Amino acid sequence: MKDLKYTTIEESLKQEDSNVNLRGWVYRERKSNKFVFIVLRDESDIIQCVISKAKSPEIFEKAEKLTIESSVKISGDLKEDERAPTGYEV
Repeated sequence: MKDLKYTTIEESLKQEDSNVNLRGWVYRERKSNKFVFIVLRDESDIIQCVISKAKSPEIFEKAEKLTIESSVKISGDLKEDERAPTGYEV
């Protein structure tokens, strides 16, 4: 299995429109029938992560079970979104 290089959220925010690998703790979470929204925090910042049931049913099911302060690793595309707390989401 390939070792992933993880970056801090602060470093990732400088890499707009790129694939990022993050790890941290669930700061906040919201759930709906189609999406799980996680605000992830690490030592540097916070970022919103969106998990779609349609795109990733298995990951969506696991994300539904997360609680505040759960430790997670997240990989995905960093996109600008003014609705997100920092203006970006994964």
